[in-house]
Amino acid sequence: MKRMLKFSPILAPLALALSSTVSAGPLNLTGPQDFIVRVGGYYISPGDDDVSFVDDTFQYFDAFRSNVDPGSEWGWYANLEWKPVHHWGIELGYMDGDNHTSTHADDYFSIGFDNVEYRDVARFDADISTLSLKFYPLDETCMVQPYIGGGISYTDFGDSGLRRVVRDDLADFGLRGNFDIGYSWGYTWQMGMDFNFGRESSWLVNVAALYARSATEMRLQLLDDVPPPPDVNPIIESYSGDYIYDPWMFNLSVGYKFSF
Repeated sequence: MKRMLKFSPILAPLALALSSTVSAGPLNLTGPQDFIVRVGGYYISPGDDDVSFVDDTFQYFDAFRSNVDPGSEWGWYANLEWKPVHHWGIELGYMDGDNHTSTHADDYFSIGFDNVEYRDVARFDADISTLSLKFYPLDETCMVQPYIGGGISYTDFGDSGLRRVVRDDLADFGLRGNFDIGYSWGYTWQMGMDFNFGRESSWLVNVAALYARSATEMRLQLLDDVPPPPDVNPIIESYSGDYIYDPWMFNLSVGYKFSF
């Protein structure tokens, strides 16, 4: 599945370069041209879910359940916020995903056959983009700025596939397999706090907790190891099921305030 274009990792450096050409106000973030850029790391804890896979081809009616339990991971995080009026901000955020791993086994995706767990079979990552409206209850002169916010999220699942050990097992039976996972639109909400280094400083430290609603479709396919002639249909089994990803994210970042 082709991955959609994601926000460029140069967003934060570009904003910082732009800020060098403008004067940074001393904590005066209430004008119509005030911005904050934050860059840092995050810890993501996705949900685990029992997925019921059903046959897509209507040729084979056997179905199965699988436990999808991706391990928590670390990644990098960036956002750009515009504060057009007192107490309110509009934030565009991006969290870069990495292949999920688990403390129990890499690429945690277990399938049960006859109540027997058949190892971990697949891997994937998730890149999350958010657009949020944020409310700051305190006066802008306060050095500590708590906030709450909410908006929409887009989760792009990529780098998905079957693990090598599974592909080798399928090859022993003259088969090959595909694993795909889709994308998701949902909602997000967050709460956090900016700690300013000083009343005359443009630098800050941010801590935040975010939640993103994310539900998508997974698909497993089994095909002949050797593609048949053009006039012969391949033997294929295709199964799909809905997976609820729903991650919590905890961010720690450094921010810079600037204005035009």
